[in-house]
Amino acid sequence: MSEFDENERREFVERWVGMWESPTAADDAMAYYTEDAEIVDKAFGHTYRGHHELRQYFSNAMELFANIRSVCTGVLVGRTHAVAHVRYTATIRKPFLCLPESARGREFSLYLMALLEFAEDGRITRGVDAYDRAAVLQQLGLLPETALQPATHATPFSGGPRPADGPL
Repeated sequence: MSEFDENERREFVERWVGMWESPTAADDAMAYYTEDAEIVDKAFGHTYRGHHELRQYFSNAMELFANIRSVCTGVLVGRTHAVAHVRYTATIRKPFLCLPESARGREFSLYLMALLEFAEDGRITRGVDAYDRAAVLQQLGLLPETALQPATHATPFSGGPRPADGPL
């Protein structure tokens, strides 16, 4: 195993986050991933494996989204793993999956946490992305704003007073 350098790993992850903004991201991304790497999108339940599927994944993102802005807001690094905190913003170029035509031209922003696993050569062998899909759908007008509002009364887990209608 090669010598681990925390600063180099952090800089690698920050470049990887910034790569999303490149119009050539589909090609640029392959330098960051091993040939058998996988990306797991927890919000939509999809997994992409190997350079062929990863290239298609990035190509689709470039086709579907415009004005992509990907900003690293923090990185925790270790010898074999890293966690990147990312603020991702884009505009829907054309509808896909569950998005109707009314989503075209609408901007969304999300907070993304990416757990990255590294191969011995320092490239990413597995990435797991987690973000709030419902919040994105709210921004695009597909879910009502009230769908994710916090409860107006205490719950047994909140530490506050019990609801007036008695014990739970």
